[in-house]
Amino acid sequence: MIVSEGMASLYRTFERNGYEKEKETSKATEFKNIRTGEVIYLLPTQEIGVVLDPKTVENHKDFKSEKKYHSTALKKFPKRMNKGKTPIHYGYSFKFKTIGELEAFIKRFNEI
Repeated sequence: MIVSEGMASLYRTFERNGYEKEKETSKATEFKNIRTGEVIYLLPTQEIGVVLDPKTVENHKDFKSEKKYHSTALKKFPKRMNKGKTPIHYGYSFKFKTIGELEAFIKRFNEI
């Protein structure tokens, strides 16, 4: 898959903070923390968006997000019923304006 320079910068941000790219699809890129095993999905949208595991978010109120994101690409996350007839993987999404904001968020997230 061809990666734009913008996406490559985002990938490097994850790598600098202890994450390895596990899987990449057109819907999301899966990163896994090499120390904790925690998974974060990076969304390929105009904004910088990530999705965290709902169990992690629900157990750490510092990372509260009301925005649930559903996608078949979130394979490592649990499923729930949404609008369809079968359960679908989901997590909580977070948006950032800059790579710096994303990096600060990841550093804070790694401390939990």
